[in-house]
Amino acid sequence: MCERVIRARALLAQGLPPAAVAAATGFADQAHLTRVFRRITGVTPGRYGGRTPPFKVRAEPAPIS
Repeated sequence: MCERVIRARALLAQGLPPAAVAAATGFADQAHLTRVFRRITGVTPGRYGGRTPPFKVRAEPAPIS
């Protein structure tokens, strides 16, 4: 299992989308890749590949009521 995650990390770093990485590394689907990848690395494939920002940034501060 770890070998596939190592390969998945390399492909994600190259910019491939998680669904394509899942297919290329032998996972049943993207959800399977996500579960295993997050269990081993602590982050989702999308976040690792830079497709999801780590947090949301507000354009303006929330109004004080």
